[in-house]
This record gives sequence, structure tokens and C-alpha cells, in this order.
Amino acid sequence: MDFAFVSDHLALDFAATVAWRTTRHKELLAEPADFARWVAEAGVVDRLETVSQADLVKARTLREAIYGLALAATEGEPADLRDVARIQQAAARSPVRLELHALGQVERQGGVLEVLATLGTTASDLFGGPDHLLIRHCAGEPCTRLFIDRSRAGTRRWCSKRSCGSRINAAAYRRRTSKDEQA
Repeated sequence: MDFAFVSDHLALDFAATVAWRTTRHKELLAEPADFARWVAEAGVVDRLETVSQADLVKARTLREAIYGLALAATEGEPADLRDVARIQQAAARSPVRLELHALGQVERQGGVLEVLATLGTTASDLFGGPDHLLIRHCAGEPCTRLFIDRSRAGTRRWCSKRSCGSRINAAAYRRRTSKDEQA
């Protein structure tokens, strides 16, 4: 399965590496190589050379802490202090290093710990700032992705208009046209 980057925030895109959490649960980081691929596709580092099974466990643990806080934010619940501690622990390390080569050309370097630090830092920024109030659940079925609603009215319903929004709109159209044909 391909990774989707539609949440408008790196930490929420990372949390979405479990697709359909409450409906058809699919683990997208099944193998260490999957994490390395996600990190590169997300643009966190240019490439992640080695990822062990233990590294994958650390990444999943951080991901679940991020998801837990995002869920608490959407439901107006207090943060689980264990999730906060996991994110703090990851963010306490040195993040990915950026090396500027020219205008429009930067190299992102780091190993697993630097990647996790970067993810922890971006999650800290999200949950510690005003954007945590903009986290929403996708209304598309069976999608369970969380996203940042930056719409002017604050009424965005789908993680992606192209996928979930398109599916919902097509289903509504089919319902309308079938009612018209029956009348």
C-alpha cells in the first residue's frame, strides 16, 4: 500500500501509518524497510540506511503516542501523560541535520534516532501550540485518518478531497440519481 501525506502535518501523517485503525486495521509499517521508505517519502531524511526490528518498535511506540494525543485533542480529553513522556523522550535527542548545498537543494541526514527526534519535535510543536485545536477526524468511511483543518470556516470534513471526499460525493450523487430514476 502506498503512503498518503494528506494530514497537513508530518506527525499526523506518521500516525496514519496504521490505515483504517478502527475499521479494517492495516499496519503500513510491517517491516523495518517500510519505516525507511516512509521516512524518505515523507522527506524527513533523504534515505535511512539501516532500520532494525527494535528501531521499528521504537517508531511504532512513538507513532501510537502521537495518535493518542491527537485523538485526545479531537475529543477534548486530557493528554495521557505516558504519551507526552514518549514524545518528550524522542524530541530530547538531536533532530535530522540539514545541509544546504544551493538554492532549492538541501540534504537531510540522520539515523533512526534523529528521525524519531524530528518526529517528536514536530509532534511537540503540534500538540503544544494552537494547531492542536484544528485536528479533525476524516468523515470518509472507512477512513480513520486525522488531519489539520485549515479551512477558513473550520468545517473541512475529509482528509483528502481526492480520495475520501470524492468517494462521499460520488456516493451522494448515486443516491440522488437513483431516487430521480425511481420517481
